[in-house]
Amino acid sequence: MKHSYRLYRRAVDDVWKGWWVSWPLSARVELGQVLENADGRIRPAGVLSDRGIAFTSRPGTPHNDYTYDTQGSAFVRFKAAGVAADGFTALAVADFGAQVTFEKDDAVLVVYRGLTESGVSDVRSLAAALVRRGWDDWDGTLLAVTDVVSAASGTVLTAAEAGAVAELRLQAGAGQAQLGLADLASRASVAGRRRLGLEWLGTDSTPFFRVVRLRKNWFGKVTKDYGPRQPGRGAAPVPVPPVLLEEAQDDPQVVLETVSADEQPAEGLTEPA
Repeated sequence: MKHSYRLYRRAVDDVWKGWWVSWPLSARVELGQVLENADGRIRPAGVLSDRGIAFTSRPGTPHNDYTYDTQGSAFVRFKAAGVAADGFTALAVADFGAQVTFEKDDAVLVVYRGLTESGVSDVRSLAAALVRRGWDDWDGTLLAVTDVVSAASGTVLTAAEAGAVAELRLQAGAGQAQLGLADLASRASVAGRRRLGLEWLGTDSTPFFRVVRLRKNWFGKVTKDYGPRQPGRGAAPVPVPPVLLEEAQDDPQVVLETVSADEQPAEGLTEPA
């Protein structure tokens, strides 16, 4: 599993550098979701609205389809419906599909179609809201999902060794002319396989996302300037110092940091969201 993660992470890092990846690939990640990063594991921890943190999202921005083929090592042959084709062993004559052959081991083929990016539109307000919670019960292990890329469909295949083969049955009516790698994510299904490693085909997925947290040095600064945060102050609530909120509104980057993809544990989410 870790080996497949490393292959996939390396494959998508050219375009999606800095983004976290949903892992396992079937895991759903939502805008405004809260994750807990503790003991080297990522766990779903609710959503911002459950913690009294409101946010607004910007309209979804379409992206181009994304395809990755390790150094051109994936050789693809398409098969028309109603035509017999040499070398195809799993697809019937009536099937429309494709055969993917990997020339190298540890090769990866990644295809996503219908990509749309959405995100938090007002980062200043989010920073102030997290400061309010940080004064109370938000700690350094909690992450907030601020950007998500969704995909209408996707296909990810890896080779366990050179010569790995997958035969994909493609959706009828997907078209049979001018086909490219992107068409392998058109609601495909695996009809036959040989020496494959990771094999994933899905729809309505969220392959990439970004998370933020309150800066680690923010907690130390608050403790130094104001003493223990709210839980240690007794029964009477103590208001958040206005200067902390003003700081968050004036320059959110002083308060928030985007968490590097290098910090994402290879195990991914311990349970689907």
